[in-house]
Amino acid sequence: MNKKRKRNLLLLFVLLLAVTAAFAALKMYNKRASSNDVEEMEKYKVIEIDSSMVKEIGIIAQGENVNLLKKDGQWKALEDESFQVDENQVDNFLASISSITSDVKIEDVTDMAQYGLVSPSLNITLQWEDNMYTIKVGDYNSVIDSYYLNINDENIVYTADSSLFYALNKSLSDFELAREAVETQVEEGGSQD
Repeated sequence: MNKKRKRNLLLLFVLLLAVTAAFAALKMYNKRASSNDVEEMEKYKVIEIDSSMVKEIGIIAQGENVNLLKKDGQWKALEDESFQVDENQVDNFLASISSITSDVKIEDVTDMAQYGLVSPSLNITLQWEDNMYTIKVGDYNSVIDSYYLNINDENIVYTADSSLFYALNKSLSDFELAREAVETQVEEGGSQD
């Protein structure tokens, strides 16, 4: 009986060592997996600008051109001098574009056509003082629910969430001051006289 008891204890000890080793291996695996997830979720900085410095905005989308110029602290539409620009809409647009990050960065791209960036869906220029950014938004990739984009004609392609495309895809009417706001401005201007 003594021999049988020793054998059971030895077997129990070996089993305990195996469980401990498996636990340690699992713990190391989880640690590596979580560090790989952090690496895979790295965000690439596409653009980061001070939107208050922007003095000109150009948008080409769906065959329409939008050209806004900040003059004497107010935004004006170059297409129509009488057009009432909603400053809040311009601020929202600039907030959307002033800091863009991407999950995917494709470097050394030689064929922009495969991403739809030769004839982009959306072409935006931002200009101020001595600086200018050109942002092109190309094809939509339904698998990753993202659009391809390119900055300043560099040989790098990024992906951008589809919500960014919709935030940037603007026509002149999207920047129009609402009729009620125009009437309020006229009333306030008239009551001060």
